[in-house]
Amino acid sequence: MSDLGTGGGTGERRGRRVDDGLAELDRWLRDQVAHGLARAERAPYRLWDDAARRLVDAQAGALAGQVRALAGVPREPGWPGRLLAEYALLRLLVRAHRRADALPPGLRGTVRARIGFPVARDDVLRGGERVRDRWRVVGARDTAQDVLTARRVWLRGERTGRPALLLSFTGPHDAPEPAPPAGALLQAELAFYPGALPLRALVAERLGPDEPGPGPPPGGGVREFLDEHADAVARDPWLDRYPATLTGVRLARDAAGGLFAVDEAGDALPLRGPAPWTLLAVAGGERVALAGEWTPRGLRPLAVWHETEGAVPL
Repeated sequence: MSDLGTGGGTGERRGRRVDDGLAELDRWLRDQVAHGLARAERAPYRLWDDAARRLVDAQAGALAGQVRALAGVPREPGWPGRLLAEYALLRLLVRAHRRADALPPGLRGTVRARIGFPVARDDVLRGGERVRDRWRVVGARDTAQDVLTARRVWLRGERTGRPALLLSFTGPHDAPEPAPPAGALLQAELAFYPGALPLRALVAERLGPDEPGPGPPPGGGVREFLDEHADAVARDPWLDRYPATLTGVRLARDAAGGLFAVDEAGDALPLRGPAPWTLLAVAGGERVALAGEWTPRGLRPLAVWHETEGAVPL
């Protein structure tokens, strides 16, 4: 059994349950490939939900969420390749868990987090990497996760250029606190959760009052962002979201009607999500700074900066 670092009988029992659950997931993944991906096109949601429920029973909750998400892979051209890639990433996680003792500490922490082992807030504040900076808010997004609402607030350090994620959850009867506005400056020391690519962080200490930002977060062109993202994925192959800030981009459509952010060099990123009417209105055909959340399906816009309008959340 892999080293789970929890100690005591409870940790050992959970470790055995997780090991058994991941062994069953490995068999399930091999079955999906052996039976062919064509059946997944018409398969009911139950195919993935049943597998996810077994992972919940095995106390691998984060991994269960990833399996459930497979039911939402869009059935669009090229979808079998996308589904196969997701299966491959899950199997890579299973194999990494089996070899946890041989992994570097940072990658071991990433694997544990992707499976669903929690890290106590106090442990992060006590032992997590500390970084002081003036953190510019890239944007925020709320998403539903079962009965909870997850809020992701993306930051970028002015001095370090480092990205950070503040992640919080609220229940169905809780009133969420207002999210910091896009472009705001947070003067703070952050404590980062362990991982091969530490992104998630806690505010360990406020160093001053929040301020309205004078402009967009640090950014650049499409190629510069993709190079940074490639480096991030090399460290964490399961990375599914990453903050992007593009400067000097305009909006354009391709022959099929898809919307893209095009920089001054002519490089482009596809935009995804609900129809971005506010973005189109603010841009008005001009070049703007655009911040968003990059995913395997494209860029989900979070905020846009106009020369005269300033920061506009999307």
